[in-house]
Amino acid sequence: MTRIKVLITVIVIGMSICLTVLAHEKGYEYIAMRTRVAPKIDANLSDIVWQKAPSATLELINTGGKVKKEYVSTAWTCYDDEFIYVAFLNGEPNPKKITTAIKAHDGGTWKDDENELFIEPNHAGAKPYFHIMINAANVTEDAENGGKENAWEPKSLESATKIRDKDWILELKISFEDLAIKGGAPVGETWGWNFNRHIMSGVDIWTGWSETGASFHTPNRFGDIIFSDEELAVSPAGKVTTMWSSIKSVY
Repeated sequence: MTRIKVLITVIVIGMSICLTVLAHEKGYEYIAMRTRVAPKIDANLSDIVWQKAPSATLELINTGGKVKKEYVSTAWTCYDDEFIYVAFLNGEPNPKKITTAIKAHDGGTWKDDENELFIEPNHAGAKPYFHIMINAANVTEDAENGGKENAWEPKSLESATKIRDKDWILELKISFEDLAIKGGAPVGETWGWNFNRHIMSGVDIWTGWSETGASFHTPNRFGDIIFSDEELAVSPAGKVTTMWSSIKSVY
């Protein structure tokens, strides 16, 4: 009986450790750099900031696995004293099949080919968080806390999109003030953050940077964004601290 009790104790401790790792282990980390020259929001990625900013790769399917290479997206972020700037380059082998059925703001943009941005300033892995969705036709939707009520209306949000032969581009900016941040940029802070995409061009796939599982609305699985005080003259590559898939394979 003593051996059985010891074995049970070891199993329980092991399971507790696994659950702790899954609950608290960080996923992806992005270093956001300062910029003195703001990118023009025109869906043109020739701005120097996008050539120097770290990149993030969106290839993980929310239900498991990875998308084919031609559907992979790349995202970049930088900031200044007033705004956060974000760009997406979405691989798309069938641009004529891109779906942009939603025409009205807050009309259900998530049903289309679109990008999503999740922003959680408190870095608590919980509400409140902000959610921005923009389809390939530049129709926007914004919400707070994943709710169905779209009461949050960021006045500073500016975006542009462009569909090309093998991809489509989204650029956007939003002020810190619209994210309930006063006093300028949160230099040195770490926020919860995720880049996501819905692919509808002949397929129906949800992808992301930091894997969240079945729902994008899982703030404790968001990645981290760190607002560095370094400028974009020399930018370190974005790094991965731990892949959720590697945790799954170990445990």
